[in-house]
Amino acid sequence: MGHTRLIVALIGSLVLLLPHSLGKAQDRSGSGDYYVFEDPVEPEPAASVAAMPTPTATPLPVTTPPVLRSLLPPPKPDIIPYEDRALDVVTRRTLTQFASEGEFRRYLKRFEAIKDSRMRRWTAADDLPTDGIVIAAAQQSTEDPCTDPEQCPAEAEAAIVMTASRVSPPNITNTQSAGVDEGDIVKQIGDYFLVLQDGRVFAVNIRSMKLTDRADVYRRDAGGDPIGADWYDEMLVQGDHVLITAYSYQDSATELSVLKLDQASGKLSRLGVFLLSSDDYYDSDNYATRIVGDKLVLYAPYELDALKDRKSRPVIRRWLGAKERDDDQQRGKPLIDARNLYWPVMRTGQPTIHTVSVCPLGDIAKRDLSCRTTGLIAPQQAEMFVSPDNVYLWTSADDEGESWRMDDCTKDDAAAPRPAARDVAPGVVYRVPVHGGNPALLPVRGQVFDQFSMNEFRGRFHALVGWRSERCDAEWQQPVEVALLDVPIIAFSDTYAESSGRDFRAAPPPGKRMVENRFVDNWLVYGGRDGRGSYPPDAEDGPQHANVIAIPLRQPERAQLIEPGHELIRLERVGDDVMLSGYRDPQGLRISMVKLNDRASLAGQILLPKRFESEGRSHAFNSIVSADGSGILGIPTVKREGDAGRWSWRSSVSDISFLSLTASGEFGDLGFLPGKSEAQTEVGSGYTCEVSCIDWYGNSRPIFTDGRIFGLVATDLVEARIEQGQIREVQRVDLTGPLAPPQ
Repeated sequence: MGHTRLIVALIGSLVLLLPHSLGKAQDRSGSGDYYVFEDPVEPEPAASVAAMPTPTATPLPVTTPPVLRSLLPPPKPDIIPYEDRALDVVTRRTLTQFASEGEFRRYLKRFEAIKDSRMRRWTAADDLPTDGIVIAAAQQSTEDPCTDPEQCPAEAEAAIVMTASRVSPPNITNTQSAGVDEGDIVKQIGDYFLVLQDGRVFAVNIRSMKLTDRADVYRRDAGGDPIGADWYDEMLVQGDHVLITAYSYQDSATELSVLKLDQASGKLSRLGVFLLSSDDYYDSDNYATRIVGDKLVLYAPYELDALKDRKSRPVIRRWLGAKERDDDQQRGKPLIDARNLYWPVMRTGQPTIHTVSVCPLGDIAKRDLSCRTTGLIAPQQAEMFVSPDNVYLWTSADDEGESWRMDDCTKDDAAAPRPAARDVAPGVVYRVPVHGGNPALLPVRGQVFDQFSMNEFRGRFHALVGWRSERCDAEWQQPVEVALLDVPIIAFSDTYAESSGRDFRAAPPPGKRMVENRFVDNWLVYGGRDGRGSYPPDAEDGPQHANVIAIPLRQPERAQLIEPGHELIRLERVGDDVMLSGYRDPQGLRISMVKLNDRASLAGQILLPKRFESEGRSHAFNSIVSADGSGILGIPTVKREGDAGRWSWRSSVSDISFLSLTASGEFGDLGFLPGKSEAQTEVGSGYTCEVSCIDWYGNSRPIFTDGRIFGLVATDLVEARIEQGQIREVQRVDLTGPLAPPQ
């Protein structure tokens, strides 16, 4: 979270100048179908790939490795923060809210004193002889170093998901959990599609295919110039309300605009604008907003300094106009104060205030937005997942150790051993109930890869975790090790004790540095990828491949290896199964289907010649699946040689490729709805983009609703139908064109 887009945009032009440039192992289970985990057998190294493997789905012979003896040198004075016992005096092992403002101020002073002390230790360590390092570490005191009563807390104070179901409903946004709506650029209210682009909401009646309104989300000053947020990114709908999440650098606030759609006329009216003080919430992978029922869920992180000065603390306020802005700021409701803020439960050198706000919507046109906010002080690294009942926030001390001080744990680029649990960074998963109640926690190890690495299903919490040593620099460049966490939700409690790693099961490594993963009810499917881009390989790179692993959660020892015969750039749920996309060579995009029944099996595969995937976000993919398992898939592509990478600051136009899917998992190529090339793109007379003119969250979406097929391709909304096995355009609406006359 918190990547500043201004910096990214400035370096974008420089990046554009740069050139684009396991084999099967024996089944030792005796079953002939699956491999059963056995302790303490060492895992066999994966065979090198000399030629492209034949696409297969096979048993995966990977064992749970034994606990490895640490070969690391003794600790140094620059101790990793989560091992620094001096930080114990600013933690509470039980979830505890600050009792008063005074207690919170004392916490801040104590932490600053400890941070300064750590800095002095680091500086002194550079001058110590080698022999002195062990002595300094061994003499670290566990006694309370506090000598200033003003800085010391009193002893008394210390006491205190489904993406798509088998029978799919109207499917506008490809979301992770059924019943949880995520922000996106296309939504539906009744007979209207709402599209968010250029800081505007476009309303299109899908019965008449007429553009009925085009409303600025941003506001204007007395001179007519745009004011408000800089980036308008996420749209949610609830009833006939439209909620737009944005960020304003001028106000240092998340901006929430609320509009109302009149379904009789198709016109939009503004109900209010609310500002929530925050750092830049933008995330290149996840979304900051959700709607569960009639409740808005917002995540926002803050630096610890944000709460030092009570006058400048985060507030939530209704925007009343430029003349009243200063007074209005003073009248804003505090979003968080010391008494709804929880002490850190684990040691961290980078404490961050993570807030989860649940805001009942109701009729917010007649009242201010009121939110129940939970503030958690935890390590900076965090990832959010929302189920219909809970908000999960996975926080980790991963990356708190300085990489330049890591040890070289291997020689001659040899593979590093799988780290023991004690060498994997600790962390905490917080569970905040959506419908009210106290938070709970679960001690963990490692860091999840993204929101899709977590899942809540039938009373259990699952996660796929990167299992990386905090001590070995070699692990940053080597293929990632992974582990599976599967615990009952009742395992969450109010007490922290550093995880022993016992709840984590070693899972088969994907063989790459990065991971794509999805939970599908009782299955976990994941695979490795080399980077974030979606460019095809060059011919001289040779055939590309990836390993994909399918784990049945009820019998995780029966992991299976899927070899699709191409690399992996996308893994998505389709009904009760998953699709994989990637490249084998420069010929085009390859798509594979993995059926998840009693066992995982590779089903249909297809090559889209000279077509390349052009948007990486989960929401850029969509599908509709019928009761028998057949359906249609849609994905943005470009049909231009080597133009498969769509950088967020380069808003090129995509096509939408469509595929048919049989019940057995076979694909058919339905063709594509073409987007206009940049040379052909013309906006309507008098139309000008003024704000948020870069499509950070993409500009292309396949849409399935009411038995109809649509595609958003930049500024055109296209309706299509399938005729003689091909997608055919029926009609197209230019969002920048003239509005339809009122009825």
